Parts: sequence; structure tokens; C-alpha cells
Amino acid sequence: MYRLQVKAHFDAAHRLEAYKGKCNREHGHRWEVEVCLQGKDLDNRNMLVDFKDVKDALNFVIDTYLDHYQLNEILGEDNPTAEFLAEWLFRQMKARAGKGLQVVRTCVWESPECCVKYSPDMRSVSDGVS
Repeated sequence: MYRLQVKAHFDAAHRLEAYKGKCNREHGHRWEVEVCLQGKDLDNRNMLVDFKDVKDALNFVIDTYLDHYQLNEILGEDNPTAEFLAEWLFRQMKARAGKGLQVVRTCVWESPECCVKYSPDMRSVSDGVS
């Protein structure tokens, strides 16, 4: 089994309406996101998938729905938390995964110190943060 990861970032604002504290006000982040894919078969180039193809899919999602948007508005969610975004991104990337590829997990960093990893099967999420 092979696993690969691709990282990207975007800038966006949000506010948490059901939160008591500063995050209740509109504020922005430079979000970092990672997607991890797995598969068992290499193609005729000895690649699971070209990194460029994964980057293109991830950047399409970011450019279309996330980058420089107000996330509450674009996603129609009162509380677009890092947890919400991690699962949302997982679903988006799952819909774009190529044949023979499985999205294992997504990771969303709201700040350099804080991230959320999402996988429907938590056994597939490693203990290490990367």
C-alpha cells in the first residue's frame, strides 16, 4: 500500500456564531490543509498518482470554495470550524479521487499550533502530526 500527501494553503475569514468569545467576531486565518491518499497499484510510470494531479484537484476546491471567501457565506454554515472544514474537504477530495485511490484523511491547520485531522476510520490517522 502506498500513501501520499499534498499540502496547500488559503486565506479566508469566518466567524463562529455559537461560540462565546473572540471567535464569535469575524476574523481571518491563513489555513493550511493536507490531504492523504492511498492506493496499492502503481501506474506505468511507477507512480500511485502524479502529485500535480492531486495538487490540481486540491487547488480547484480551494480556489472555487475557500480562498479569500467568508466561509460562513460560501459554505452556508453558521460554524465553519476546523473540524467542519476537515470533513468537508475530505468529502470534496473523495469525489475527485482517481480510480484506485482512496482518501485516507484530511488535516486542517487553523494556526501553526492547532490542527484537526479527519478520517471516517480513525485507525487510519497517524499519531504524528505532519
